[in-house]
Amino acid sequence: MSNPITTAEVNRNFANPCTRWHEKGALPYQTDGKLAFQRLRQPFFTPAIRPGFRLRREDKLFAIGSCFARGIESALIEQKMDVLSTTTEFDSFPAINDELRLGFTNKYNTFSIHNELRWALDPAADFPRDSLVEIGNGLFYDPHTNPALQLAGLEETIRRREIIQSVTSRIAECRVVIITLGLVEVWRDKLADVFINTAPIPVAQCSHPDRYELHVTNFAQNFSNLERIHALLSQFGHADVQIVVTVSPVPLMATFSGEDVVLANTYSKSLLRTVAQEWAAAHKNVHYFPSYEIVQNSDRLVTWEEDLRHVKGKVAEHIMKLFLRHYLAESPDTPYKLSASPNPVPAGVGRGKTSISWSCDGDPAAVVYMSKDGAEPLLFASGSHGSEEARWIEAGATYEFSLYGGPNLNTPLAQLSVTRLKR
Repeated sequence: MSNPITTAEVNRNFANPCTRWHEKGALPYQTDGKLAFQRLRQPFFTPAIRPGFRLRREDKLFAIGSCFARGIESALIEQKMDVLSTTTEFDSFPAINDELRLGFTNKYNTFSIHNELRWALDPAADFPRDSLVEIGNGLFYDPHTNPALQLAGLEETIRRREIIQSVTSRIAECRVVIITLGLVEVWRDKLADVFINTAPIPVAQCSHPDRYELHVTNFAQNFSNLERIHALLSQFGHADVQIVVTVSPVPLMATFSGEDVVLANTYSKSLLRTVAQEWAAAHKNVHYFPSYEIVQNSDRLVTWEEDLRHVKGKVAEHIMKLFLRHYLAESPDTPYKLSASPNPVPAGVGRGKTSISWSCDGDPAAVVYMSKDGAEPLLFASGSHGSEEARWIEAGATYEFSLYGGPNLNTPLAQLSVTRLKR
């Protein structure tokens, strides 16, 4: 059952203009407009994002999942962050084509993500060597990697597997873990009784025609996997682990379900988006980042390559900039500011005035409320930062200003009291 939202929090939520789609009289092509019908007309969609934590320069990070995880890695490395999921130890792994840039360690479903973490972190979990498939000429296939990785002999295949698990185990050192969800169509190896990362390569299917079966997985299965991942990271991970979950916007290359690929992709992404939301709602240290919505609601002509599947570089840059802007705190101890000048307000004839200034670290959904002598708070201002004059300050009264933002609009980020001197 979902947590109830109080009336006071509802009022604060609704003060944010990003909560509304349209207002009568609003200009549709206002570039700085906050209404949905204005923001959706921009080439790159920019949602209101409320980060539940801030990255610190000393943090170690680990990204796992599909392509977006690799993009986040690159952006964070450019910021000189310590990203343990990238390493020169992978340099000896030969790729069949340029898909190596996307990461042959990509994990495309919640089963394969859970598997990798379990094999790397849990001492009681052993990698199922019987899932390695001999395909002839002394070559072996590891179905838990990316098909872009060249095949090798058994000894080399096991060596690569040991390197992958060694690198994955470093997630235990990381305060920040980024997980990207990709697919719900998952293949199972019936012989080894394990779900694998991608569709079996053709030669494996041909040589073992009855070994694999396809599962179009459901909400309960994927949510259960994420809960198991959370339990692993809670038991073996960083004491203050923070998990950022995203959904890859890249559609299915093909579907094996027999459905129209567009319908199958809609089901896949809708289910994973819902699972991610439910998972984030269940844990204070799990946070959803809307990369999927940014891509889907940006202008198609500037978003997609010709195949309407791969995202153009400029959109990826936009996503990464938004992520860094909201999550990377240059001054983690003082990300929020609220001040009044002058305070106290000097005595004089008539009502006094003061300038209220605030900053909420780039959160466009931030709001400032004012309460006079403990009365019901009223909206004073909104936006990520600004300065507004309060021209009605009376002597003998106390004006409480509260700044709200981030994931919890029920708890003020900063407060101050303003009074006026008596004559």
